[in-house]
Amino acid sequence: MCHFQKGTKNEVAFVFSCPGAAEEAANKPAAGRTGTNLEQLLNILSQKYGDNIEWSREAITITNAWSPVEYRKLTGRTEATVREVLTEENLTRMEAELRAVEGLVITSGGRAALVVNALKSAERIHNEVKVLHIRHLGLRALNQIKVDVRGEPILSVADQLAKDHSLSSPQAGRENTMKRLEVVAAEIGKAFMFHEQ
Repeated sequence: MCHFQKGTKNEVAFVFSCPGAAEEAANKPAAGRTGTNLEQLLNILSQKYGDNIEWSREAITITNAWSPVEYRKLTGRTEATVREVLTEENLTRMEAELRAVEGLVITSGGRAALVVNALKSAERIHNEVKVLHIRHLGLRALNQIKVDVRGEPILSVADQLAKDHSLSSPQAGRENTMKRLEVVAAEIGKAFMFHEQ
């Protein structure tokens, strides 16, 4: 199923917008660049907050606010409408997929936040669940993070290359992505620590 993966633990779920071409090809949720960024984020979370929770792809539940595959060549669009994701049929599916999650539901993207907020306000997911909204894990959204976890500016790839001639463009880009994922991990860690208290 390219839109849903049930985790082996019931502690954390990530909810994305909808599966696209990369998910269809891999036949799993959060594939392609988003999947790579998710796995790097999980590694950071595991290193920093791994004492109380298992931050592995296998342990977490991964789903999408909309289950059909959407991408321009296939459907002419990249995600569902607000009306579609809020249909009773879709909310019932999401409720079933998130029913076992007891700790933290992390939404990545606007449609995901919309659906999970609707479920939470209607008390259709575990009432102890903490909901955290993060930016989408695609590069366009991550690149909006301009300051690292230490408060230092994240230089553009061009500025990095001008400053350090030993770097390659892909290497500088990967370093920037890691700095941005560390910021997202810190946001999640803060929410998770709050949840634990």
